[in-house]
Amino acid sequence: MSLSGSSSALHLSLPPTTQSRPPTQINVHPSVIASILTHHSRRPDSDAPRVVGALMGQRNETGTEVEVRSCFAVPHSEDAEKIALDMPFQQSMVELLSRSGVKEQVVGWYSTSPTVNNYSALIQDYFTNETSPFPAVHMTVDTNMTESGEGLGVKGYVSMPLGITSKPENCIFLPIPVAVKFASSERPALDLLTSSAVKPVPSAQPPLAALSSSLNQLSTLLDQSLAYVQSVNTGSAKADPEVGRYLLEGVGRWTATGSEDEGGVKEGLQDTLTVTYLANLLRSQIELAGRLTLLQQAQAPQQQ
Repeated sequence: MSLSGSSSALHLSLPPTTQSRPPTQINVHPSVIASILTHHSRRPDSDAPRVVGALMGQRNETGTEVEVRSCFAVPHSEDAEKIALDMPFQQSMVELLSRSGVKEQVVGWYSTSPTVNNYSALIQDYFTNETSPFPAVHMTVDTNMTESGEGLGVKGYVSMPLGITSKPENCIFLPIPVAVKFASSERPALDLLTSSAVKPVPSAQPPLAALSSSLNQLSTLLDQSLAYVQSVNTGSAKADPEVGRYLLEGVGRWTATGSEDEGGVKEGLQDTLTVTYLANLLRSQIELAGRLTLLQQAQAPQQQ
């Protein structure tokens, strides 16, 4: 799901090379955006123009695609004359995360401001040194929302040097696409979070309104699938092989070899029961062997 709005920028996919190239795609997990919004809502100074933090993630082999999986806040202060970033705090957090077994690395930084300025160039220069030899990515989150619900735009940038003199503030930010990436199992939770405001639940409805809504949605999808299958069988609709494979995979009748049989679901259930039986039998054998060993060790001193 793409987050960035319409853009006139031209994105070129360059051929692979041994040198690092600027990223052309940013994939961000929804929890990262939620963490950024939480950081902004809990900022100490409510009049602060923005908050900043580090983005943690991984890159692909060519470095052209960045996957942002987590983030953490970095204290900073800025005014019309100067900006201060707590660099020791950021470095200590990265070291602490690496000690705790986190595999993600610093890939860039974020801010809750829809625009970039000279201070953004200075922060970008610092994080570029942190992500060297790869370029750092910059992600902005627009926290301003209108009455019509518009807002919360997420955009991504990479920086390029500009001018003859090499200075940190002499750079230009180039936009790159940003997309949300999540597992299919996380979709119901995201739908619940992004749904409209929760309405008062009447007394006639069950107490678990969210579960009831999910079951009703599932029932509607099943009815749509059944109607599609019936229309294909009657010949009123054209069959789509991709949809057919997806439905067969959902009911457990599609295998890697492409074979289909009417008893696929029953055979899958029998296989599951067989594996469960063998696992219980193995567990019993191990427990029996352990008890016999303890009995033998207890009888050894008596025989001596």
